[in-house]
Amino acid sequence: MRILIADDSALMRSILKRLLQFDADFVLIGEASNGLQAVELSRTLTPDLIIMDIDMPLMNGLEATRRIMADQSLPILIFSNDLGPDTAYEAMASGAIEAMRKPDMDWFNEPAFYANFLKKLRSLAEARPYPRRAPASDRWANGGRDRFRLLVMGASTGGPAAVREVLSKLPADFPLPIALVQHMETGFDAGYVRWLGDGTALPVRLAERDGVMEPGVVWAAPVDRHIRIDRSAARPTLILDDGAKVLNQRPSVDVLFTSAAEAVGDRLAGVLLTGMGRDGARGCLSIVEKGGVTLVQDEATSAIFGMPKSAIELGGASRVLPLPEISGAIQSLLLPARRGEGAR
Repeated sequence: MRILIADDSALMRSILKRLLQFDADFVLIGEASNGLQAVELSRTLTPDLIIMDIDMPLMNGLEATRRIMADQSLPILIFSNDLGPDTAYEAMASGAIEAMRKPDMDWFNEPAFYANFLKKLRSLAEARPYPRRAPASDRWANGGRDRFRLLVMGASTGGPAAVREVLSKLPADFPLPIALVQHMETGFDAGYVRWLGDGTALPVRLAERDGVMEPGVVWAAPVDRHIRIDRSAARPTLILDDGAKVLNQRPSVDVLFTSAAEAVGDRLAGVLLTGMGRDGARGCLSIVEKGGVTLVQDEATSAIFGMPKSAIELGGASRVLPLPEISGAIQSLLLPARRGEGAR
């Protein structure tokens, strides 16, 4: 796996170079000390992964990321000290697949840190960012606005941009409440909600207390808390849950999807997007088994195909779609079914 490092600190480049030597599959093919050089080297070297700082001379890492992604689709990890929630989501809006805050220098000598760091690099190097394209028409109708009561969504690595793309195409009068689980780092949830809200006509709120979910509002799980749907309530009602991690995740997509399937049965629609691991696969199966519908992102447009692939292999995908077609498919679920036509 061919790595390009872009960081104006010679010390940081040296540390990263040393870490890469712990895995024989990684090959450092270039170093850039500013964003402009990173853009130029990305064109000539075509790395499998770029590790990009933000605060660099001549051109910062965010602008360099935008220019690289406009020219070619390469996985970019933003790795920076200057990483707050707003900056992290700006980085992903610019095309970065992931954003990570640099740890204190002492952590670079910790085996647990660099083992996890190299594991993350390997997964990101295998990711495949894709050029945005217009959605194809989707004519799948499935029963009308009164059939469904709730939409649930789940995503992990590569998910922020994917979730924003889906939500950005839903109309302001979307008739269903939406519950969302996105795996993310501590302290990033409030910034994520603001960033999503800037990109959609729908209100986006951080779930901070139990309560009835309003139609046309997106409710995002906070960091380190599950969200569930109350099966005893007459209307879709959200419950915050401090239970144990599921598949090492809290919030867990499986917890949300499974509880929603129990609560609303065949009146549930689920969307599972890009992400590492298996979270959401069993939840998708629960939705399908209860008679609901799941839309799962395809391999070609997934940054990381782990979660969608697991759902497909488990039999939990009603439809497998490219990301640009998912919003249209959601809306077509709410159209009246054609005479003589059932769900396909």
